[in-house]
Amino acid sequence: MNTPPRPAAAADRHVPVLIVGGGGSGLTSSLALSDLGIASLLVERHPSTSVQPKAHILNARTMEIFEHLGVAADIYREGSPPENSGAMVWLSSLGGDEPYDRKVLHRTSAFGGGELAARYAKASAQPHANLGQRWLEPLLRRHAEERAPGGLLFHHELLELAEDEDGVTATVLDRDTADTFRVRCSYVIAADGGKTVGRLRDDVEMEGTPTFLEWINLHVRADFSPFIPYDDAVVNRVSSLSQDGTLEHCGVVPMGPRRWGRHSEEWTLMFSRPPGAQGAAELDDETIVKMVRGTLKLPDDHPMEVESISRWPVEGTVARHFRSGRVFLVGDAAHRHPPSGALGLNTAVQDAHNLAWKLALVLGGRADEALLESYDAERRPVAVRVVERALFSLFNQIAFTAGTGVVQGARPEWNRAQMTALFSDTPDGETRRAVLREYFDTNRITTAHLGLEMGYDYADAGRVTPDGTPRPQSDPLGLQYPQSARPGSRLPHAWLHRDGRRVSTHQLHTAPGSFLLLAGSHGRAWLEAADQRARRHGVRIDAYAVGAAGAGGGLVDADGEWSRLRGHDEDGAVLVRPDGFVTMRQLSACAKPAQALEEALLTALGHTPPTAATKPAETKPARGRC
Repeated sequence: MNTPPRPAAAADRHVPVLIVGGGGSGLTSSLALSDLGIASLLVERHPSTSVQPKAHILNARTMEIFEHLGVAADIYREGSPPENSGAMVWLSSLGGDEPYDRKVLHRTSAFGGGELAARYAKASAQPHANLGQRWLEPLLRRHAEERAPGGLLFHHELLELAEDEDGVTATVLDRDTADTFRVRCSYVIAADGGKTVGRLRDDVEMEGTPTFLEWINLHVRADFSPFIPYDDAVVNRVSSLSQDGTLEHCGVVPMGPRRWGRHSEEWTLMFSRPPGAQGAAELDDETIVKMVRGTLKLPDDHPMEVESISRWPVEGTVARHFRSGRVFLVGDAAHRHPPSGALGLNTAVQDAHNLAWKLALVLGGRADEALLESYDAERRPVAVRVVERALFSLFNQIAFTAGTGVVQGARPEWNRAQMTALFSDTPDGETRRAVLREYFDTNRITTAHLGLEMGYDYADAGRVTPDGTPRPQSDPLGLQYPQSARPGSRLPHAWLHRDGRRVSTHQLHTAPGSFLLLAGSHGRAWLEAADQRARRHGVRIDAYAVGAAGAGGGLVDADGEWSRLRGHDEDGAVLVRPDGFVTMRQLSACAKPAQALEEALLTALGHTPPTAATKPAETKPARGRC
């Protein structure tokens, strides 16, 4: 649209929070703020939500957040059934007639499905979901618009940001009418993937690995069921040997939306190119389609309707700071990386969730503005780890090539001989396949990283009260997740019983923005203290005593799992923030529970200086402060 913007309208809009970007993190921000009673205005420069399938795997932590936001049931209903999203499969091709074509290179359980299901179920009440952003975002938008009528403006573009000590004035363009108007707000959430706000703020800098690959996604309609051997693969990866002896790679991802698995009607086909003369930008659509069909070795007469083709640069970068004055960066505006491991959208949703409750308490006058500093301190280290893992996972997925015996650049006949030998019914072939399995086994860091998904903590960010206990030993591969109620950690999931019904510890917050206190069976004094402190600070604290007999608060730890995980005795307690992270743990009896809770709340609400990161030996257990 080349029509110049007309002057700003006389009637400006006033809103506490302006959200720039209507993708996953922006829509999550809108939902969360609405639930917390904070008005917001979302502007998105495109006329609709994503037309590309894009990210699709929603991990358990993200689904816990969506459960709190009241949208999880819809996502599970519209997404793929569990039986169609529990594995990752590598194939040598979809078609072709060579002795090494149409073979299964490897198959493994993935993303909490299959053999991983029991381990993931111990960590969360919410299983993972599988729904591409093309379908997820309209679902989130429907819910957001119901909660904030008139609060989401698509085909509206941010043009300018002017910040002063009292707030921010934004100039927004209505791309349908060419009118502009001004929005006055207290804070801005940049959920625009770095497309707009980053250009308007001189101090938003990205650090890390700049563009090193160019990714190409094709959204297609096709019947691939004759070529896909398994119905439970959430991702198929084809690595086929071309005529010139080169292994070419292409992801083949079922996207539903009515039938799933190998009978999916729509698919995402993904491959990458190095930047440069033959990069993605230089390839026209016809060439891309021809290349993909060649890599998959699809029969010439097999129909495949191309809906769209997208190209995007792959980098591994993190913003130097996640806050610029009154502007907060979430999602791709703050961190960008390859799609390996399905970490991007999940991290973006978790960014938005971490920020929303803090903004709500600050805007409501119940927390100090200093609390907002913890957003960068808590989320940036998580993003750095995610970017590092995604980069490593991408190249680790390519490393299996060595296990095939194929040498990139070798003579075609050599590489064809290696692939033929790999699938031969001989002792040598059996040995080669066993070695290849060893290579593929390292890909667990991409498909089974429960520890990476759930195991991050905020203990060093300064807004939790240390209890003097050591941090649990982490798994360097990020596979294992030892649940812990140590301050800074995600509240452990355990099943409790209330009035004869099973309830997860993560389902005990009764209202958006509420804190949660779980005391031992001798915890009546904690419940009384929680009621007093809640009234004093104007916050809600859902307080329960948990015991084998349901003492006090009526919660029964029937199988003893919570007692094992909580790390305190029957006289102790844990205090949990609105985002489900532990902010205080008292290990045993406390003579002054009200004072202990007061100190913990002052820290969690930003009213005191951040607690210093300390080693266990430097901090007495919390019982000493009582």
